[in-house]
Amino acid sequence: MARRFLRGCNPEPDESVESWLARIFERAQRVAVVTGLLAQGCTTEPTQALAEPGDTDAIDETGSAQVAGGVPCAPGATMPISASGLSPARRFDYLAIRTLYGTPAAEEGPERWTQSNFSVVSEVGTTCATATTRECHQKIRMHPEPFRRTSCLQLCTETSVVTTAGDEVRRWAGIPELVSLLGPIDTPDEALLLVEAAGYDLTCNNAERTTVRAARDGFIVTATKITRDCAPIITTRFTLRVFRSGEIQEVRAEEIGRDSACIGRVPAGLTSAAADEGRSPLGDYLARAAHLEAASVIAFERLAAELCALGAPASLVHEARRAAEDEVRHADVVSALAQARGGAAPVPPRVEEQPLRALLALALENAVEGCVRETFGALVGAHQARRAADAELAAAMREIAADEARHAALSWKVHIWAMEQLGPEERAHVQEAQADALSRLAASTTHAPAPEVAHAAGLPGPTEAACLLDVLREGIQTPVARREAVIATSSP
Repeated sequence: MARRFLRGCNPEPDESVESWLARIFERAQRVAVVTGLLAQGCTTEPTQALAEPGDTDAIDETGSAQVAGGVPCAPGATMPISASGLSPARRFDYLAIRTLYGTPAAEEGPERWTQSNFSVVSEVGTTCATATTRECHQKIRMHPEPFRRTSCLQLCTETSVVTTAGDEVRRWAGIPELVSLLGPIDTPDEALLLVEAAGYDLTCNNAERTTVRAARDGFIVTATKITRDCAPIITTRFTLRVFRSGEIQEVRAEEIGRDSACIGRVPAGLTSAAADEGRSPLGDYLARAAHLEAASVIAFERLAAELCALGAPASLVHEARRAAEDEVRHADVVSALAQARGGAAPVPPRVEEQPLRALLALALENAVEGCVRETFGALVGAHQARRAADAELAAAMREIAADEARHAALSWKVHIWAMEQLGPEERAHVQEAQADALSRLAASTTHAPAPEVAHAAGLPGPTEAACLLDVLREGIQTPVARREAVIATSSP
């Protein structure tokens, strides 16, 4: 049904990015109207339960209870794990829990990564206390051995332990190595470390998202994970059994957060989340949206700084800074709407510091997060502006959607500029990442939002979302391929 409107999506000669996107947006909205399938009576998928609450073989109810406020973090820390709470099988001069972020480079291989500097989560002992050479200190500064990812969202992350004993410096990454370091898992911090290294997310002082308590033959840990990263963004809470042997078993999984589209740019290293109060599904949805809008401020500020450092045109830097200002306004507006509808007060976003990235890393994230997710999110915003039954929300979305369309155009301008700077292999890598993002986005549009939220906020159902994405995909692939072919043939 959508195909009849797809002709003429290619940009005219010398057409601006804004005009090209405007035609795609208009066509997408016409397709959504023609489908006539609002699908607002659908329900979300039921919570997945891997074990019944009363199944004591799966969950040991005799263990000691966790503090009601969740697992605390040391001052300034972003992860509730302490190095002093680990009891390794042998003695070391120094032990540190570290995190590292990376993005895959154009060529595959364990060392082909664009990496950030490591950050120390917690440490104990004295670095290289009994070392006899300076090589020990150099290895510690270099974060020894190749990057080994443990989980990936916008960036891939690695959680590891680095130790020194005499002149020996070693990094322990991955569950098998950590278990060989720790021996039997017999402390809460060891259980949390394995859960983090397995790719789950831990949150400080939030009992809804992170808890740990002793159980038979190990520990019961609650942790979260973003199980879908766009359209919708789904956060799932997992109940995990961590055995003394180091085995991790998922006992229960339940969805605790859902946003129907990618709202603005979500910055890498976002560790905070809005807290649902449960008084109003619409209010909770808007509170989560407001939190993501506020996080987008940081994402655009970071983009502006990176573009400036890479020598991008001043116009792109200016547009990125303007987008950050837009997101400040969006966060304020959506937060007010949320609280007026029973949602929680705004939660200030917490984002881990990241070093400025190289051009390829920026191009990869922009191609996925900006050209695909942000552009689709802008399409959904335009849909909401037309369909929201809540009149005040519809009016707000009209202004927000116009800004988000401008942000999507910025993403494509950055994409065009970056592709002109990259080599053939790097451009191919960016193209592959963008195509993969489109495929994953298509797979994530099959979930229906909660009916009352969909009706009030004008969110598209699965059929409408698929039609919007269909138009977007066919609207961008041919012209982008054509432009990038020109770039390729003109490169030295």
